[in-house]
Amino acid sequence: MLRHTLVVLRETFGRCRTGGGLHNVWVVKARLHLLAPVLFVLVFAPVTAEYLIGYDDTIANPVALIFGVFIFGPLYGAPAVLIRDVARRRGLGWPTILLLATAFGLIEAGLVDQSLFDPDYSDIPYWDDLRDPTFMPWAGTSAYMALTFVAGHVFGSIAAPIALAEGLWPARRRTPWLGPVGLAVVALLWLGACGVILGDQLNATSFRVSAGHLAGAVAVVVLLVVLALTRRRNPAVRAGTVPAPWVVALVSAALLMVRSVVPTGWFSTGVAAAAIVAWVVLVGRWSQRAGWERRHVVAAVIGDLLSIGIPAFFTTPLGDIPTWQKLISNVVLLSLVLAVACRAYVRVQRTA
Repeated sequence: MLRHTLVVLRETFGRCRTGGGLHNVWVVKARLHLLAPVLFVLVFAPVTAEYLIGYDDTIANPVALIFGVFIFGPLYGAPAVLIRDVARRRGLGWPTILLLATAFGLIEAGLVDQSLFDPDYSDIPYWDDLRDPTFMPWAGTSAYMALTFVAGHVFGSIAAPIALAEGLWPARRRTPWLGPVGLAVVALLWLGACGVILGDQLNATSFRVSAGHLAGAVAVVVLLVVLALTRRRNPAVRAGTVPAPWVVALVSAALLMVRSVVPTGWFSTGVAAAAIVAWVVLVGRWSQRAGWERRHVVAAVIGDLLSIGIPAFFTTPLGDIPTWQKLISNVVLLSLVLAVACRAYVRVQRTA
């Protein structure tokens, strides 16, 4: 009797494995495992791109933040996945990702939400203070806004979620995450989100970007994309020492934070631009040395997150938000992103 029962159980289990529900569960789990980095970027990009800055009135509304992921995930996370997979498929590294991220930042701020060109964007009360001191009539925008908006997208919307995903899944850091069909789906998600934001902007204001400014922005985007995709694939490794990861994190935080704390004048904008260039040069040189490791990349991202999250404590959000609610949200969000970054750091150390 016992032997017969065991035979029946074995046959039943075998059918489940080959054609039943258990097999389907395994298939779903395997696919979710393959998509895990993509799903992470789609969920995490809104946090580093929008929420961590703490400027919007949704900062104290957890429900609004959660539902905002369904718009901001495709808006920021989808292009981050596309940029990362395009670069990795071509065997290209972070310089290409940062150049493509710059192109994305110009698309987002100049062509989608059009905040770069709109003289009265969303009726924000301090918009003139941001725009007027460095306004360039020939460009239709402000030098300060162009620098800070685009840099915010480069380091917050694109670089941070990609680097953390590659740190959390280090075995897949050099391989594509999606096939052609997956990339097409992600591209459609991004276009759909862009359509929603652009439609909302066009309905909310009578302002329209001029044809000349539109053509200029498109030309710069095309130039950035060409530069990104024609870079040399394998730069030579140079001699020299690499600082400890904590030094990379502190230097990154200090230099990248300048853009968030300087006033909106020409001199201060130049200082902020010089700080970003200094970061690019320093990290670029360090990354070409033999001692540069994946943990240094995560350390640079930790500095990036600090450069976004610390100034957020001194940002006055839109709307009438109680100070205590804003501070609690700032603490929770910064703690969340740093916890994820520390987890990524531990993962890359273990798999070094």
